[in-house]
Amino acid sequence: MSAFAPPTRSTNNQPSELAQLVSASLRRPEAGENPYRVILRQVRQRLTATSDPYELAHPTPATRQKVESLTQQIIADYRLAQPVQGLPVLDLPDAEVIQRLLSDVLGFGPLDPLLRDERIEEIIVNGTDIWVIDETGKHRTQTNAGDGDSLVELINRLVATTGRQVNLSNPILDAQLPDGSRLNATIAPVATPSPAMTIRRHRLVARQMQDLVQLESLSESAAAFLNAAIQARLGILVAGGTSSGKTNFLNVLAGLFPEGERVIVIEDTRELQLPLADVVYQTVRYPNAEGTGEITQRRLVQNALRMRPDRIVVGEVRGAETLDMLLAANTGHEGFLSTVHANSAGQALTRLLQLTKLAQEGSLIDDKTVAEWITEAFHVVVFLRRDPASGKRRVEEIIELTGSVEQGNRILNQPIFGREGRDLVRTPYPLARADRLRDRGVDPALFAAAPRALGSPEPWARKR
Repeated sequence: MSAFAPPTRSTNNQPSELAQLVSASLRRPEAGENPYRVILRQVRQRLTATSDPYELAHPTPATRQKVESLTQQIIADYRLAQPVQGLPVLDLPDAEVIQRLLSDVLGFGPLDPLLRDERIEEIIVNGTDIWVIDETGKHRTQTNAGDGDSLVELINRLVATTGRQVNLSNPILDAQLPDGSRLNATIAPVATPSPAMTIRRHRLVARQMQDLVQLESLSESAAAFLNAAIQARLGILVAGGTSSGKTNFLNVLAGLFPEGERVIVIEDTRELQLPLADVVYQTVRYPNAEGTGEITQRRLVQNALRMRPDRIVVGEVRGAETLDMLLAANTGHEGFLSTVHANSAGQALTRLLQLTKLAQEGSLIDDKTVAEWITEAFHVVVFLRRDPASGKRRVEEIIELTGSVEQGNRILNQPIFGREGRDLVRTPYPLARADRLRDRGVDPALFAAAPRALGSPEPWARKR
C-alpha cells in the first residue's frame, strides 16, 4: 500500500472510516516540515526498502526512471491525502518537485549545478548561504540551500564513499570526494552558523609550461629557465599562499620530467596528474572512526625511498615529513619537487627549517645543519601570488640558493627573476649554480644576467 493511500468517502461527503484509519496511521509532518520534505522522506523510505545502495550511488537511466515514477506516484497520493489528513498544500508543479527530488536522491541537491560547473574552484556553505570562488573572484549564489538538517544530510551523502559522517559525536569532518575534491565540514556546537562546509576543487588550468606563459603567470625566459632547471635535476620548491596555484604549477614542472624516469608522487589528497608512464601516486590515510589505521605523509616519504625512484614529488610539506625529505635529498635523491605555504620566497626557506622541528628528532639537530641540508635539497624557489581583485595567479619572483649559509643560519639566496611593473624579468645577478647546469648538459649562457645601467635602481634589493 502507498504511504499516502487514496482516501474513500462515504455517501454523506464525510471521510470514510478507512480514510480516518489511514490518516491516523501515517506519520504527521514534523514541526516546520514542508510538503516537499514529507514527499522526499517517503521516497527515500521506499527506495531504501526496494533498491540496492550501489544502484543509488551509481544511478543509470533506468534508476532515474524508477525514482521518477515512484515520485510521481507519491505526489499523486499526497495530493489526494492532503485534505483528509490536514497536510500542508503542495503548491509546486509536479515537474519541479520531480526534478528537485531526483537531484536530492541521486545527486547532491542544491550543490549539483555548482559541482558540475568546472569554472568553480571552491564552494563555501555558511549555514544556508552558499558562496563560490571562480576565476573572477568570490560570489554569493542565489541557490536555495534548504534547511540545516537537509544540508547535514547532503554532507553525509557527499562523503558516503569514505564511510565517515558528520554528527554530534563527530562535528568536524575532513574528507576527500571521489573526484579528488577536498571537503571540510563542521556543525553545531562547533560551528555557527551550522553547518559550515568548504569544498575545494582542484582544477588543472594549465598543463604545460606554455599554458602558464599564455595565462601571463610567467615569462617565456622564466619558463625556459625552469625547464632547464628540471633537466639539470635541480631541486625546486614552489611557495605561495592558499589558492595561489602552487599545485597546478607543480604539476606543470613535474610534467617536464624526462620520459622513462620513475616518479613517486606523495600527496595529502590526490591532485597531481603527470603525463608519464612510470609514476606511482601515494596519498595519506586518515584515522578511522576508532582512531586507528592512519598512514602519515612522513611514512609515505620514508617508504618512497625503497621504491627505486628517479624523482620524488611531495605535493606539500607541512610537518615532520620535511626532515625525511631533506635527508633523502642529501643522500643521492636529486631533483625533489615540493610546495610549501609561505608569504615570500625567502620565508619559504625559514618555513622549511621550522617544519623540521615537528619531527621528534628534529629538535636534536642544530639549525645550521638543517639550513645546509636545505641548500643541498633545493636550488630554486618559485613564489606565486594570487591577485585578489582579478583572481589571476602569477609568479612574483624566482630565487636561487647560492649553496652557502652565513652567520645566524641565514640561507644565502639571490633573485634570478623578479617583477618590474607587470613583467617578470631576469635580474642582474649571475647564476651561482652555473657549473651544475653545465655539468648536466645545459648551457648557462642562455640565462645570462640582465645588464643594468650604472646608477639605475635595483627593484629586487628588498627581496634579497
